[in-house]
Amino acid sequence: MKLKVVLIAALVLFSLFAIAGIASLDWQKKEIEIGFHSDVAKDNFTMAKRLLKANGIDWNKNKRLAEQAQSDELNIDPQSILILDEAVLADSYLLDVQLADWVAEGGRLIYVLNRQRDELAIDSTVFFSQLGINVESQEDVFEYDFAMLKEGHKNSTLSIDENTELDLELSRAFFIENCPGVSTNNDNGNTLMCDFAFGQGRVIVMPSLLPFTNYRLRHLDHGSLLLWLSKGAKKVTYVPYLTYPNWFAKLWHWSWQCVVTLLLLIVLAVWHISSRIGRSYAPDFDVKTSFNQHIRAVANFYSEHGHEAVLFTALKKDFYAKVESRVPNFKMLSAEKQAQIIANLTHFEKQQVAELLTSKLPESKEQRTEYIKRYKQLRNAL
Repeated sequence: MKLKVVLIAALVLFSLFAIAGIASLDWQKKEIEIGFHSDVAKDNFTMAKRLLKANGIDWNKNKRLAEQAQSDELNIDPQSILILDEAVLADSYLLDVQLADWVAEGGRLIYVLNRQRDELAIDSTVFFSQLGINVESQEDVFEYDFAMLKEGHKNSTLSIDENTELDLELSRAFFIENCPGVSTNNDNGNTLMCDFAFGQGRVIVMPSLLPFTNYRLRHLDHGSLLLWLSKGAKKVTYVPYLTYPNWFAKLWHWSWQCVVTLLLLIVLAVWHISSRIGRSYAPDFDVKTSFNQHIRAVANFYSEHGHEAVLFTALKKDFYAKVESRVPNFKMLSAEKQAQIIANLTHFEKQQVAELLTSKLPESKEQRTEYIKRYKQLRNAL
């Protein structure tokens, strides 16, 4: 009883100390971002839409602009800014031709470079050839488009006026050469973004739309850049590229030598395995051997190994079994009577039959063989 009381008291005392220790801790509330709400995450430009809407500008995604180009001219609101992925031009020649006229008549275009531009031969399109710029792709650049970052890493600065500069983190996947207007350069002097006039309109060439995604818009001055580009517009029309090449086309473009080498290795591996297994051929048909041939083979085996006595015993047993089937109680008859009956059945001479029945197996191999041969003839004559 005393032990139970002591244990309860110790447990209560331990609980009091534990509660006092937890209460004395200095607790701090900390929030950790692990991702966006489902309403935001369903579109990569949700935050950009909300920012523009707060400033009286609508965001519209147009997936059918190439189909609308079938008419004589593009049906785009003059008060709208067009954000176009350059890969769309590879799918529609009419859009490629009409886009230059639309911009030259006063349209504003944000021209977004695409990582597949070499595969799609964008440099040979009508509109890009009229821009007068050159684009150098940086193959060794890999950027995380969907990564939660605590802060951006400035790599370029855009001067809007004498008093305003925007700190930006632009994609390093492309360097723009021969920019005819205002260029935004990185620390090494390479142009990442180019802003210039095109007829009565304006073209802004950007390496990507990463600064305007949900993951990057809040960093640095990316939100201010979006508002500055859309200044004076009532709507922003975004035309994405929805067709992507398969993995084999990407691998071939990256290094066709590796693809050819891999195919050759596969062919050699198949050849190596097939040569180990051997060539395919039709199986041989089973050749059936008669029972007599088997008996003859066994007899030859016994003869070659000195077991004629065993063979002869089996032969005599078979012989008397045949005689008994024709003459019941044959063994009960006298030797002379047996010789006479067998002589009558086989047409052998009685004296020869008597010698075969009464003689023993000779010692000489030649005589033994001859004796067994004659005995078999007698047996076969029954």
